[in-house]
Amino acid sequence: MQAFEFEKSLMQKHYNSKKFLDTKTYPKAKLKGTITNLSDINFSKDGTYNANIKGELELHGVTNQISEKSTITVKGDKVTVDAKMTITLGDYKINFKKGKPSTNIAKTVDVTIKADYGEEN
Repeated sequence: MQAFEFEKSLMQKHYNSKKFLDTKTYPKAKLKGTITNLSDINFSKDGTYNANIKGELELHGVTNQISEKSTITVKGDKVTVDAKMTITLGDYKINFKKGKPSTNIAKTVDVTIKADYGEEN
């Protein structure tokens, strides 16, 4: 989590601070899920498939249930999973209670996930 880089150094400082993500205490986020419609995806045939994912997202020491849609692309021996989800920071006890950062930081953020599996061509 500490490796994320921001356009402005002050944003990065706030992001890592104890008042926000506290990345020294919580250095990782974890998504653990399963594809609930696995039978709809043909891993032996090139194509793009819609996948439904259910599981848990752990962030800032808080774990919440998630249910998201994703896209799985099969091309040869390579499988790529793309997903985008919106999370509410307050659901993970992440927020500034007062001061300028509290008015400058969105209450929800978009998280983009891309995972590649298989051999590189």
